[in-house]
Amino acid sequence: MRICPTLLLLFTLAGFVVAAEPDGAITVNAPSTVPHNLAGKHDKIWSAVVVATDVATPKEAPVELREFAPRLKHVFGYNQFEIVGSATEVIDELAESWLVPSPVFQFSVKARHAPSKEARGGYLLDLRFFQENRPFVDTEAKLAPNSPLFIRGPQYGKGQVIIVLQVQH
Repeated sequence: MRICPTLLLLFTLAGFVVAAEPDGAITVNAPSTVPHNLAGKHDKIWSAVVVATDVATPKEAPVELREFAPRLKHVFGYNQFEIVGSATEVIDELAESWLVPSPVFQFSVKARHAPSKEARGGYLLDLRFFQENRPFVDTEAKLAPNSPLFIRGPQYGKGQVIIVLQVQH
C-alpha cells in the first residue's frame, strides 16, 4: 500500500510515528500524549468575591489582587478591595464545575477550550451565578490567561461586590 506524501507529512507534524513494515505495510502509531489544546491541561479557574469600598486610608490590595488593583480602581472607581471568599477548581471540559467562594455566592461553570486566536489559549465559559441559592445571571464569556473577568455585583453597604474569575496555568 502506498501512502500519500501529504498525509505522511500531516501525520508527522501531528506527532504520529509512521513506519514501513518489511512486508510493505504502513503502520501509524498515535502519539503517547494528547496534543496540549485537547488534553485536560490542568488549568484552573480561580474565583473571588471582592468587596470594593472608597475609604480615606485604603489598605493595600490582597496579594491575589495586586496585579489587578490598578484596573479595578480604574474600572470601578473604588480605592480599597478586600477578598471575602475565593475558590479554585481544575477546569474539566467534560463536566460542570462549582465554585463556591462564599456562602452567599456560588458559580456553576461549564468550560470548553476556545480555539480562536482572540481567546489566547483560554476558554469559553457558560456561567451561572447564584446568590443565596437563587440564580441571578446566566451568561457566556471568554476567559483568557492573564486577562481576568470582573463582574459588578450588588451594592454592599457603601461599596460594591465584584466577582473576579481568572484562568491559572
